[in-house]
Parts: sequence; structure tokens; C-alpha cells
Amino acid sequence: MRQEILAAALSAILPGVGQLYNHHWVKGVGFLTAVLIVSAMMRRGMLLAGSMSGMAWLLLIVLFGVAIWSVADAYRSAKPA
Repeated sequence: MRQEILAAALSAILPGVGQLYNHHWVKGVGFLTAVLIVSAMMRRGMLLAGSMSGMAWLLLIVLFGVAIWSVADAYRSAKPA
């Protein structure tokens, strides 16, 4: 139970880190890459628009969804000791 909670907590801090902790390298790098790309797109859109545009809100929802998915996947895929 401890490994599952630690993996989920790590993914809550930074999506993908829980997968890396679980030794699921491809999934971990995938989640990290997705979060970095979506957050960069969101920041760029906010800088160009000067405020939260509709696209920035959509990207924020996507970012939140990826984060939740990462936490759930890290918890589910952790192997108990």
C-alpha cells in the first residue's frame, strides 16, 4: 500500500514521476512530455492574448486531466512489496 501511495503522490507533484518511480520509463517520459508541451502552449497563448483566453482554459482542463490520469495510473500500476 505504501508504494502505491508514494507513486501517486510523486505523480501529483509532477505527472510522470510516479511512473518513473514504478520503473515504467516510457509512460513516465510520455506523461512528462505531455505536461510540458501542454503547459508551454498554455503559457504562450496567455502571453500572446494577455489574459486567459478560451484556448488557455481548454488547455488548462487538458493539463488537469493528464495530471489526474497520471496519478491514477501511477497508483494502479505500482507493484506492492
